[in-house]
Amino acid sequence: MLTAAIDTEPRVTDTATGIRIEADLPDELTAIEHAAVLAALATADRFGHSLTRTTEFVWAEISSEVTMTTTESPDAAYRALLGHTTTCGACRAGAICDDATKLVRAWRDTRG
Repeated sequence: MLTAAIDTEPRVTDTATGIRIEADLPDELTAIEHAAVLAALATADRFGHSLTRTTEFVWAEISSEVTMTTTESPDAAYRALLGHTTTCGACRAGAICDDATKLVRAWRDTRG
């Protein structure tokens, strides 16, 4: 999702607890790119933004442990839906998207 949002290949590192993803940010982001970056980050267990003298990047960590809160939470399901719809070309064009339909159903199921 980050690749689609900022057209840059992120760095992926395996850690003892899961994976860490880092992506350098371009100098300028459009409003759509900014929203897509936020949506992509929101799907992670932990995320942040780092600014140094030479670079600016975002990071996300995804735990390898599957828990009730990361897999069945209405918030997680909604973030997955939001992340998809902000980066999917079909969704952004207003076309019917099978993946979005599945994500909507999953979100509704988690809400009870």
